[in-house]
Amino acid sequence: MRIIKAAEIKQHYSMKQAIDAMVQAFSSLSSGECYVPGRVVTRLPASELLMLFKPAFVEKDKKVTVKFITQRENSSIQGIPSIQGIVMVIDTVTGEIISIMDGGYITALRTGAASGLATRFLAGKDAHTLALFGCGAQGKTQVEAVLCERDIKRILIFDINRNRASRFAEELQGEYNAEMVFCEDTSVLKEADIICTATNATSPLFKREDVKKGAHVNAIGSFQPHMQELDPWLIRDARVFLDQREPCLKESGDLIKPIAEGIISENHIAGEIGDFLLNRIAGRESEDQITVFKSVGVAIQDYAVATDIYNESLKQGFGLEISLSE
Repeated sequence: MRIIKAAEIKQHYSMKQAIDAMVQAFSSLSSGECYVPGRVVTRLPASELLMLFKPAFVEKDKKVTVKFITQRENSSIQGIPSIQGIVMVIDTVTGEIISIMDGGYITALRTGAASGLATRFLAGKDAHTLALFGCGAQGKTQVEAVLCERDIKRILIFDINRNRASRFAEELQGEYNAEMVFCEDTSVLKEADIICTATNATSPLFKREDVKKGAHVNAIGSFQPHMQELDPWLIRDARVFLDQREPCLKESGDLIKPIAEGIISENHIAGEIGDFLLNRIAGRESEDQITVFKSVGVAIQDYAVATDIYNESLKQGFGLEISLSE
């Protein structure tokens, strides 16, 4: 069994590789080539801690991945990530666990990669201004992924914690050439070509009128019915793509609420991003059209990245080999 730490993944596996892995992940999801059972989410009584269990299986590879993570809601502890856990890679022929790797970083990596994929195909080609809501680990990989796909010159940063936003901006300033600007007035969003939302918000972060024509939105924070990041009227006016239809309609308040209020129907949704990759539906239909990629996170994303990392570890020789039976 190969143990792979987050630092080793960061050193040996790039965001660009992860974005490329998402092409196969979402194509196989929408084509039915993989088996992804519904995830199990448990909230501990009298606690802000969520526990999530997410398996995925690809028959042709003879492998299963299982991710178990914990996530704190509505609070942060400095120096401790809000999402932690592991991903196991299992050989379905022998039943062996062939690898265990850091699940917190993989979650941030593959979530960023999904937004990177959507940005690659849906955002305007000349996009140069990015707006980010949420300065946690998910926010960092959202920025990294978008910068892999577009020549971003300016990043507008929004976060309820100004000190966290300041630390976030300083850290990213050392890695990227883009100008970092902390913002509180959402009217500045009219300058943004791409907007990424990675928060635990329970009400819209900005108004429909704040978003300019032709903007692209990656919305990854609302993964429970009570959560909501996007204005329902923005959803109504946008061409909407999902990571996976059924869990998005069942779990995301960004869709559940406007449907319940009669602002949109399920038929308003263009389809899954995998449907686009399989040439079943069109992508952006005009330069002025607003596009939204809504993701609640699908286990096939973890599978694609984790098995890719495992294969790279065999090629490059990183990770610690151990035997639990000895």
